[in-house]
Amino acid sequence: MKGWQYEHFYLALITLFAIWMGVRRLISSDYSHQEKGSSWIFPLVLSVAFAFWLGLRPVHPAFGDTVNYAYEYNMKDIRTIGFDWNSEWLWQWLMMFCKSAGFTVHQFFLVIEVIYVLTAFFAAKRFMPNDPMLAMLFVMGSLMFYTFGVNGLRNGIACHIVLLAISLLLDDKYLLGGLLCLCAFGFHRSTMLPIVSTVAAMFFIKDFKYALIFWIASIFISLIAGGAITNFFADLGFDDRMTQYTTSKDMSLFSREGFRWDFLLYSSMPIVMGWYICLKRKIQDNWYNVICITYALCNAFWIMVIRSSYSNRFAYLSWFIYPIVIAYPLINLPVWEDQDRKTGLILLAYVSFTVFMMAVVW
Repeated sequence: MKGWQYEHFYLALITLFAIWMGVRRLISSDYSHQEKGSSWIFPLVLSVAFAFWLGLRPVHPAFGDTVNYAYEYNMKDIRTIGFDWNSEWLWQWLMMFCKSAGFTVHQFFLVIEVIYVLTAFFAAKRFMPNDPMLAMLFVMGSLMFYTFGVNGLRNGIACHIVLLAISLLLDDKYLLGGLLCLCAFGFHRSTMLPIVSTVAAMFFIKDFKYALIFWIASIFISLIAGGAITNFFADLGFDDRMTQYTTSKDMSLFSREGFRWDFLLYSSMPIVMGWYICLKRKIQDNWYNVICITYALCNAFWIMVIRSSYSNRFAYLSWFIYPIVIAYPLINLPVWEDQDRKTGLILLAYVSFTVFMMAVVW
């Protein structure tokens, strides 16, 4: 299978599953909430199969940074790999382990994809145990899931580890959750943002109203002083890629500069969902409250640096929570009387948008 065919196959796959599950809910309005998705075996098998399929992909420019990661891996000499605690030490350890085991570059990518996909699966299963298949379809059907599985590899892995960590922290498993946060930081230091935001949501900012106000304020701050804010964060130096992306003039795909109204509109959907559930309907659910606040805080940071090149890489620091914010109330909370029908419509619209953006716009 050629490079471009992988993306087409992925879009066809999620479209078929979305139609299957969406139509089931549209024609089965009496589908019992307790009976949904009783088995987690099928979505697990599907996730593992997807990880193997994507992990054994060819090294081709169609997969973005895959070529760069392959070159780095092939050129690495095991005798020269050391640990730099000021960099992504866990990524170095993983590379050293795979090189020591004699893994080919394809086997190395397979390990990466297994971590990337399965951490997302177990996080989705923990957040939405009533219907892990639907939950995983929302995750796999999100706009950047495929892209960060083949392009921004370390960012994608780190964010999915954080997602699993959040589910553990919310379940009072602080030690394991904290260890996973440390692992995520070891893969990509930028995950400090969602980690800190999660802690703030759990212990300090417990009302979504304040996070919503901050999110709205970030738009005006970005419009008025976006350039100064971008330079400020670049000068902090917590992640050397921040300086690279905020000063880059590369105008390739995903790197257009300026205020990204298209990305902002896409990012606002979970904010609208959070407002409707937490504030308008006043449905009380601590897990949902925390993930909504975490998303709003992380996305507000991206809005303030929205003019950066490769702003999608900053956006993913909130977008990895996107499918959870959308799917969680559909599966776990009594939001509407005809919830199954609305869930089917939302799923179809959600996946259709992803397919349209990837197949037509990009």
